[in-house]
Amino acid sequence: MSFTKSIEALEGPGGPFQRLVDFAATLFDCRAAVVTLLTERDAVIRSSAGVCMQRIPQEDSLAPILTAMGPGATLVSIDPQGDPRLKNHALVRKTPHLRFVVVATLCHPAGRPVGAFSILDDRERPEPTSKQMEQLASLVGMAEDIIAGLDAARIRDERLETLRLVEQMSGVGHWRLDRKRRVMEWSDEVYRIHGVERGRFVTDLDQTLAFYGEEDKARLGELIETALTEGRPYMAKLTLIRADGEERRVLTHAETERGEDGQVSAIFGVFQDVTDQEKVLERARRDEGRYRLLAENVGDVITRVKMDGSSKYISPAIKQLLGWTLEEMSGQSTDYVHPEDKHLVLKAIGEAVKTGTPTRLEHRAVHRDGHTVWVECTFKALKDEHGHVDDVVVVIRDMTQRKLLEDEVIEAKERAEKAARAKSEFLANMSHELRTPLTSVIGFSGLLHGSEHLPPEERIYVERIATASEALLGVINDILDYSKLEADAIEMDPEPFDTRALVDGAAAIIESQCSLKGLILRVVVAADTPERLTGDKGRLRQVILNFLSNAVKFTARGEVTLELGGRLDENGQWRMRAAVRDTGIGIPAEKIEELFHRFTQADASTTRVYGGTGLGLAISRRLVELMGGEIGVDSTPGQGSTFWFEAPLAVAAAGDQVIETRQGRAAEQTIRGRVLMADDAAANRELVSAILRNLGLEIDTVADGAEAVHAVQSGAYDLVLMDVHMPVMDGLKATREIRRMQAGSGRRTPILALTANVQAEQVTRCLEAGMDGHLAKPIQIAELAAALTRWLSGGDPAAMAV
Repeated sequence: MSFTKSIEALEGPGGPFQRLVDFAATLFDCRAAVVTLLTERDAVIRSSAGVCMQRIPQEDSLAPILTAMGPGATLVSIDPQGDPRLKNHALVRKTPHLRFVVVATLCHPAGRPVGAFSILDDRERPEPTSKQMEQLASLVGMAEDIIAGLDAARIRDERLETLRLVEQMSGVGHWRLDRKRRVMEWSDEVYRIHGVERGRFVTDLDQTLAFYGEEDKARLGELIETALTEGRPYMAKLTLIRADGEERRVLTHAETERGEDGQVSAIFGVFQDVTDQEKVLERARRDEGRYRLLAENVGDVITRVKMDGSSKYISPAIKQLLGWTLEEMSGQSTDYVHPEDKHLVLKAIGEAVKTGTPTRLEHRAVHRDGHTVWVECTFKALKDEHGHVDDVVVVIRDMTQRKLLEDEVIEAKERAEKAARAKSEFLANMSHELRTPLTSVIGFSGLLHGSEHLPPEERIYVERIATASEALLGVINDILDYSKLEADAIEMDPEPFDTRALVDGAAAIIESQCSLKGLILRVVVAADTPERLTGDKGRLRQVILNFLSNAVKFTARGEVTLELGGRLDENGQWRMRAAVRDTGIGIPAEKIEELFHRFTQADASTTRVYGGTGLGLAISRRLVELMGGEIGVDSTPGQGSTFWFEAPLAVAAAGDQVIETRQGRAAEQTIRGRVLMADDAAANRELVSAILRNLGLEIDTVADGAEAVHAVQSGAYDLVLMDVHMPVMDGLKATREIRRMQAGSGRRTPILALTANVQAEQVTRCLEAGMDGHLAKPIQIAELAAALTRWLSGGDPAAMAV
């Protein structure tokens, strides 16, 4: 209710209403003079006698009768018991049995009736004289003046509370200096900035100036004296030394007040701690653009929004944010919110009111010139003395630049992702284009090497071709592996494996290279090493092979030793340690730290003797780290090196099945069947035909996917080797067409991809198209033979996927 202060004055003891009714009772020599104010629920009275309660139902008072009569109305009755307007009223029928009633309407300053002023008596009296009615009108005027004064006090208190909140939220205080008394009046924020408490510090001018160093003290004193004598306002930035000794930078801005004689009577102003702002601006000076942005946009907007959406206060920073001043803006705060975001703002306000906790929202606002401004708002609901939400304080911060930066980051991320996709596509295409000719080089050199009629000198040439092509294939594999590791696209595939078979198999692969160089190859497995462990056998072999290959490459004479051992760690896992020791050239101490970085080798001269990509050790390090292990090297130049790694592996339980490769035995088994090969490269068709015929298989070849589909329709093939990149119809479409064609027929011809597409996502696409397995080019004869053996022997396809 708008006249809360008036109600409180009626209910409280003494006060202006009590003195007024006591005076009226004496003036009229009556039993009681009463002031009544109506609330929404009841009537609140103040009487000169104890014959009336303080709060009574509205119908038990006379005020409703007068307020219904309107402003300026009076009711005079010297015979209430016979007066039709009053005879049934409780005050007439019951105690105090009124016999004399004179009542006038009381009005709010806005003009609406809010109560009544009554002269009451339980004795019969003559009708009041015109002078007495004039006196009653004066008393009514006095009561209305009291109501108006109390209402003005309420408005003043609300404004002071708003000012206090604004100061608290913005960090800006206010002060006033009286010229005659030389005493300063400070707001709470000014006390806080100085580090002193109200009531414990005398805010005279001398004590105030004592907070500053000599230079600033003299400067501020001169500005104050000039303002007092000449009426000149000032603004100054000074260094304040707080009561606790901390130095703070402050900004003070002063204006002058003048008395009726035109002379300056006081100075008033605002006071702000700008230490943090100056630090921000100092950092911003490193970048002229950012500094200009901060300098032009410093300051948040603070506003107080009523529940009806109106706002009676908006801080001046709104001009900088939206181009409007408070005077130019309408009363509805949502008028300046972007139409599409109004419901979000209303919802945020509703949540703040409902929960009582601050809410945050990023939304768009509309600038005066029509463009959109992004802002961040914090909403805090405020409650009145009765616990009801009166309004919501909103702090608004410009975040347009942050949004622009976010957009730039998103755009940069999209560019990076696009570049990554382009890189992936390039690597895939590069791998495919290189692997395709390598298929013929490695395949035909392998066939030549296996020929019994090849002269010794030509056999050496073939071996050189095979070695060079295998080296080139290693380069391609290294690049693809490192790209996968950089993209976090490699996952470990742990399975039980035989530890002895792991090292023997790795040594067998490198044995021929050792023989060619006359090196001794030793394999040493510690006696306490578990027979079976669980880990990614393929990746473990890859790291060991990298160590062995490097050892052979950099060792001209002597031996290469592979040692396998380890220990149980505190978690019950076997911390496997694999080390490869050589008697080669060794590595200088200053080069060791760089070895495990990509594209780095100890021999980086322009006359390098040893080849390689410089990726093998970098890949090995990343793989070991993915396993949760560590990798390292010990070396002495001229004496050799020992490369080692440790990885925590689970000890395989007795019942765990160790998966053994049958690749080595596949070529020894006799297999029968008819195979269709689809490949657009004639050399590849010729190579695979030669290999399969040597294995005792029948083979037909076609040059594209459409021919493959037509050939499979005959039903004469036991297995299809399908290339992916082919003209007319590619291998994926051909596979889907074959699966569609055989659906419901009870037949499912095994289809294996035989392709230079070897990346994980490419393998996945092959399987998703309906292929049963994947073989990579260049063709490894043993791997091809093992796959054909599995699929042509009638095994479980689910367990045979390559």
